[in-house]
Amino acid sequence: MIKPAWFLVLLIGAFGPAAFSQGKDAPYAGCGTIIVETRLPGATAFSSWSRYIEREGIRLDRTDPIFFQLNTLPITMKKSNCDYFIESIVNDRGDIRIQMKWRKLIADSTLKEPGAYQNWTYDDTKKSIPFILYNEIMRLVDNFGNYLIWYTR
Repeated sequence: MIKPAWFLVLLIGAFGPAAFSQGKDAPYAGCGTIIVETRLPGATAFSSWSRYIEREGIRLDRTDPIFFQLNTLPITMKKSNCDYFIESIVNDRGDIRIQMKWRKLIADSTLKEPGAYQNWTYDDTKKSIPFILYNEIMRLVDNFGNYLIWYTR
């Protein structure tokens, strides 16, 4: 008879450790928050995340090191004719809660200014702005480190 510990070793060997983590799975439709579980102290996770964002060439708009919150300046995606910004909050356990707001840039010649920002929610329709934004933010999150990633509404 196989002991439970050996059975687990056999499973991990057969399927790999990725089979037991949520990791890179795409969120379900309607999710608007990405949570990166760093397991670092809150202050360490906040400073690491803010430094990483700046190293990636994204400019910060507001940071609050007391409440571990940061917002980026708008990031323009000319190919998709939109811009977006990232809002991040880090809790004491080091979980980084990431949300985005986006808007379509001027698409109609009668409009003088772009519309208001709207909350990002995941949509799996290829070439849609929410899908493109998801891929952009996940490129950033994936390169930040090898952390568990969760999605919520």
